[in-house]
Amino acid sequence: MIAKKRAPVVSVEGMDRIIQKIYDDINDIINSVNQSVGEARAIAIGKEGDIRVVKDATDDTYRIEAFTKDGWAKSDLEIVKE
Repeated sequence: MIAKKRAPVVSVEGMDRIIQKIYDDINDIINSVNQSVGEARAIAIGKEGDIRVVKDATDDTYRIEAFTKDGWAKSDLEIVKE
């Protein structure tokens, strides 16, 4: 999992606010790709661009899901065994 980022403290006047906004945007992106199965299982929960990997407990398969304007879209994944 990608960890949230913390903005550094700077001494230039007004720069703290700008840097904090950049880090807030970065953390929004991190939250979008760090969707865990338990957090967002409902079909309607999410925002466009969110991505998650889901394991189906009934048959141990995986799929990747992305939230679109029409809801969650999915694509099955295949485990590569070398």
